[in-house]
Amino acid sequence: MLKFRTVFINMFIVFGMLYTFNVSAQSCGTDAFLDNCAPSLGDFTFIKFFKVNIEKEGTKKKVSYVFSKGSTYRIVICDEGVKGKEMKVKLYDRNKKLIASNYLSSSRKYFPILNYTCTATGVYYVESSFKPSKKGCGVIILGFNK
Repeated sequence: MLKFRTVFINMFIVFGMLYTFNVSAQSCGTDAFLDNCAPSLGDFTFIKFFKVNIEKEGTKKKVSYVFSKGSTYRIVICDEGVKGKEMKVKLYDRNKKLIASNYLSSSRKYFPILNYTCTATGVYYVESSFKPSKKGCGVIILGFNK
């Protein structure tokens, strides 16, 4: 009877560990992303973060936030860190005109931070996607400095 109980308890522990591993491996945009990337805000004040989980190829996620004239905003881009699955982020102004991107096509480089000094108060849009036809996940952290 003692052997059966020990085997049962061990099986319960193993299945519990497998379930926990599977859930954490599948979750996207968790606190681990924030913990790893938040220091990149530096002296900027944390405003908000946006989870990015793109499961359908070619999909983009767009979020909006009101920027104030005279403030400098920092966008920290935090993806899975897998080569070939980099997150591309574009910043659009209130007129939906492209202002900046973390991807420089001339050198084919991705940058983990975008800084923007706002010249006009209004709604700004942050659009995220992954390399064409790719899926991926990550977090975008928004901060500001006056």
